[in-house]
Amino acid sequence: MTEKNEKYYQAVMEHKQISRRGLFRGLLSGAKKTHQQAVVEPFTRLVARPPTAVDETLLITLCDGCGACEKACPQHVISMINGKPELHLDCNYCTDCGECQRACPTLALSNTCHSTGMIPVFSGSCRRMLYGYCDMCAADCPQQAIDLNEKRPEVIKDKCNGCGQCRTACPMGAISFALSPVTPKVQQAPVKDTSE
Repeated sequence: MTEKNEKYYQAVMEHKQISRRGLFRGLLSGAKKTHQQAVVEPFTRLVARPPTAVDETLLITLCDGCGACEKACPQHVISMINGKPELHLDCNYCTDCGECQRACPTLALSNTCHSTGMIPVFSGSCRRMLYGYCDMCAADCPQQAIDLNEKRPEVIKDKCNGCGQCRTACPMGAISFALSPVTPKVQQAPVKDTSE
């Protein structure tokens, strides 16, 4: 059997035709890769961003600072700070209506993940912790992301999108926000049922 040297491999690489075996090997290796689950890395926002903002490094590159998202926001919670959109949830909340995403001429607001990057934090002045009967934050949460099983309200992090509606509902002003890692959800293609 002849030993394969560098010239042999160079000739194979320059060869334009593909053998049948090579074709099927390539097709099968591609098929295996499509069935593997994609690894999704969580990212942390530097500040609160509109819900569909892309990762920070990409946003800095893509966003041209036009301000179309700020003008389109019906809740007026987006402000352009240093030429980039920031969310301010002090007096209102984000309804995740999608107007900012539709108005954006670049792909800076094209993420499929709908999270502002913020998560509520409950202070000691929470009425539920003081008196034990308030549920206004949980009742107004559109994501049902607040668990009231304990005396201190707990946030269910994978449900919370950081919209700020709980803060607006709190009569005591006991809710503030902290930055939290955002884990994009990967939607997988439906699997056909072959049992029939």
